[in-house]
Amino acid sequence: MKKYLYLPTLILLGLVLIGCDTDKSKDIKQSDKKEIIVGLPPSMHNILMERVVKPELEKKGYSVKLINFSSLRDANTALVEGSIDMNAAQHQDYLDVYNKETHNDLVSLVHIPSISAALFSQKHHSINDIASNQIIAIPNDPSNTSRSLLLLQKIGWIKLKPDTQSGIITLNDIIENSYNLKFKTLLSEIIPRVLGEVDYAIMPGGVAWLSKVPADNILIQEELSPNLELMVVVKKEDLNTAWANDVKQLYQSDKLKKFIEEDPDAKGRFIWPK
Repeated sequence: MKKYLYLPTLILLGLVLIGCDTDKSKDIKQSDKKEIIVGLPPSMHNILMERVVKPELEKKGYSVKLINFSSLRDANTALVEGSIDMNAAQHQDYLDVYNKETHNDLVSLVHIPSISAALFSQKHHSINDIASNQIIAIPNDPSNTSRSLLLLQKIGWIKLKPDTQSGIITLNDIIENSYNLKFKTLLSEIIPRVLGEVDYAIMPGGVAWLSKVPADNILIQEELSPNLELMVVVKKEDLNTAWANDVKQLYQSDKLKKFIEEDPDAKGRFIWPK
């Protein structure tokens, strides 16, 4: 009788051990991942991956594949679908809106050196040139629309509702527009093309750099808060993998810090995360 009583116990123990082995196999599979596919939306920040992070990952034995995307949203979609492993060109405000709209749970792996958005103009040389009925181009995605309107409020051109929340501010939240400014909301990547057609434009600094907008077109830059610093973004399930940790360490490394301090293309443009 005792022999038969032991049998269910042995079977249960065997199943537990099999489960443990399966879990270990999953861990080993993740830690052995040696190909990292990176999505690159249009952004100056890509040079951090191309010139520092990718070469250093390859020294560690990884194969790194870079795939270009025409927009950040497309890069996020690819990340959700699994055709890439990470991208590094969005801030927390943008990611929060994207996750809410698409019911996804992409997460930040690490904050990285960032470039602030700025007010540009080819027609005017000072914010004091503001006049009635002038046209201002701003990005049309919710988070960058929000930060654009906050910058315009900061310089006194508009006034927003007192209870507005960063990341979700819209044109409907303007309660005072003394100059009767007209707004064009466009994809960030398109704004450099219309800079000569509007009085002022606000766009991410990386977009302006990629489009070769001269630095002397910058009239004022925003102050970056942590929620506007750019991040490496991954799937939640990949957050604690070995490869993700290697990526994180490189974006926090002295080698990257030296690059943004000395490289001619990067020097003076990037702000190290707080």
